[in-house]
Amino acid sequence: MNTSGAFPANVSIDPRHRAFWGRVTEFEASWFYRLTIIGLVLWWVAYLYPLITVVDIEDPPAVQGTMEGSLANRLLVISFAGLGGMYLPRAIRALRVRREVAPIFYLLAGYLFWSAATSLWSIDGVLSIRRFAILVLLLIGAIGLGAGFYAQTRDRAITLARHVLYASWIAIAVLIASRLWHQSFLELLNPEWTLKYDTPTQYYMFAAAYGLIAAVVLYPSAKIKSVVSVLVLGLVLLLLKGRTLIAGTLAAGLLISSCLAKRGPWRTTAFLLGLILSSVQVDLAMGGRIVLSCAAFVADRLASLVPYLSIGNGLNDLLSLDGRIPLWHTLWPYFGDHPFIGHGFGAFWYPNRFADVYREVLWPAVVAHNGFLDELLGTGVIGLLLFLAFWFASMQFTLRVAKVDKHSGYLVFVWLLLFLFCNSTLSILQSYFQAPTLFSGTALFAVLAQSSRPSFRPLPGMYCTKTKAERQG
Repeated sequence: MNTSGAFPANVSIDPRHRAFWGRVTEFEASWFYRLTIIGLVLWWVAYLYPLITVVDIEDPPAVQGTMEGSLANRLLVISFAGLGGMYLPRAIRALRVRREVAPIFYLLAGYLFWSAATSLWSIDGVLSIRRFAILVLLLIGAIGLGAGFYAQTRDRAITLARHVLYASWIAIAVLIASRLWHQSFLELLNPEWTLKYDTPTQYYMFAAAYGLIAAVVLYPSAKIKSVVSVLVLGLVLLLLKGRTLIAGTLAAGLLISSCLAKRGPWRTTAFLLGLILSSVQVDLAMGGRIVLSCAAFVADRLASLVPYLSIGNGLNDLLSLDGRIPLWHTLWPYFGDHPFIGHGFGAFWYPNRFADVYREVLWPAVVAHNGFLDELLGTGVIGLLLFLAFWFASMQFTLRVAKVDKHSGYLVFVWLLLFLFCNSTLSILQSYFQAPTLFSGTALFAVLAQSSRPSFRPLPGMYCTKTKAERQG
């Protein structure tokens, strides 16, 4: 097997693909491509399987094991790195000639160097090293698949978007079969009904959110497909009652709709609404003072909405953001102990910390439920600034790509933005083995291998991305 992802020049094309040469490239018609797709599907099903068996997500050791510590998840991380590693040599060649992306990789290297350095003063050096190794393996997988695999397809990031949409449908099928099949319609309408106590709902919500954005981009002219996909995925988010993630996904969807829409009232309206909802996410990331004031205002005037907004837990629970406010107040003094250097990459939430935090907030928190705060606790102000510099530089590059390839550029920009939104009330930073990292990271490296200049040409040795008719013409 050619592990570099190379494809023999004298390959014969499967006749079954000849009818599709208007949209299938030589690489996408190859057996190596099809085997990789099969591998990705099997990997995604294996990724979802542990989520089916979770029965008590409030047990801190069980959650920690599900997140990163179990043997199954270690094998998943290694296999993801293996799938990307097959294409890593080609990805390195593709990225090495792109001088315009060098500053982005310098910033990424700076963040990785600082994260590794924090293990020297980490409160649990072994834990820091293990979690840093996980991050490195995830990067190997994302770089190889993004710049080595998807960058060779004709549609690059759009091909990934199509696969992410398929992945979201698989996740929804698993959710329905394992959790929703025996639920009655009246139960689903009950404001107090929720799966969050026995199901890690955020993992399904991540898939639905990224799939929803992909659907907006994939079907710009097929309105029925776009509307149906968006409605179904949006309904899943509503059923799972991920309130802040719903707002973040809606903000991202409105922004990308405004970018792709023609000039007119809808474009302006979508952009303004997207900015307003984006500001909500920024406020939540910084403590949620404005959001809480608005929630109190709505509760005073629209009391009938409180059971739905609080999932039946009452106004006090809503105004504490499901207990996040007291948790954040408890964690800030720990940040003050080491504000610049942190407690060590991924090491703040070590086993003894669970009991300490539980005594303060009276509920079993295993992360800060704010990725930016978790990054501050792990690598300090220096680590957070390095990561944000890398992320914002990447987002700026995607906007430059959008001038050449509008759909790919804006898609990846919004996915990167959605990653930040996910960290406003959830923790992806420092807990990287989650769908937003995998989807956003792979998409990012796919566009980094693509020039932001109109004169882009395939690299020497890359798969030909022209169709058969174009080559003969």
